[in-house]
Amino acid sequence: MDITGRGTKSDFMPDISVSFTNNYGDSRQYAIWDLGRDPNSPPVIFNDYLDSNQSTSPLPVHSNDFGETRVMYQRSDGPQQVVDNLSDGDSVSME
Repeated sequence: MDITGRGTKSDFMPDISVSFTNNYGDSRQYAIWDLGRDPNSPPVIFNDYLDSNQSTSPLPVHSNDFGETRVMYQRSDGPQQVVDNLSDGDSVSME
C-alpha cells in the first residue's frame, strides 16, 4: 500500500493461472497471447503443438485492477479468437 492507503498498482495486478485445451480433433500448433499485459504488443505465453484433447500446463495470465483478463489464441490454420473474463483455474476450450 502507498501512503494514501489506496495501494500500488502491483497490489491489484495479480496473475491468474489458466490452461488451454485443443478440442479441434487433430494435432495443431497454437499461439496464445496475453492481451492484458500490453495490448499494443502482447506477449506470447504459448507457441507450440497440442495433440487432440491435450491441454497446456497452467499458464500465467495477467489480471488488471478490476480483475479483468483477456487472451487471444490462434490455431495454425484458423482465425484469431479472443477470450475475456477468465478466472483463476479456468480451462479454455480451443477449436
